[in-house]
Amino acid sequence: MDRLRNILFGSLVAGSLILSAGPALARVEWRDVESDQDRLRMDYEELARNRRQLDVALDRRAGSYELDRHHRAIEKNLDDIRRDREILRRTLREYSETLS
Repeated sequence: MDRLRNILFGSLVAGSLILSAGPALARVEWRDVESDQDRLRMDYEELARNRRQLDVALDRRAGSYELDRHHRAIEKNLDDIRRDREILRRTLREYSETLS
C-alpha cells in the first residue's frame, strides 16, 4: 500500500513540475516575430506577382480557364495573408506577454 501511495504521490509531483515548466518552454522570441513578418512580406510579393500575371493575361485576352486560374491564385494569396496576419498578431501578443 505504501508503494502505491509513493508512486501516486511521485506522479502527482512530476506532473505538476511538467505543467509549471510548460510556459517557460513555449516562450516567444523576437526572431519568431521577424519570421512571421518575413512570411507576410513574401505573401504580399506573391500577391503582387499574381496580380501582374492576371493583368498580362487580360491584356492578351486569355481564355476563361487561365483567368480563373489567376483568380484562384489571388484568392489563395489573400487567404494566406489573412492567416499570416492573424498568426503575426498572436505572436506579437504572446511576445509582449513574455516581456511583462
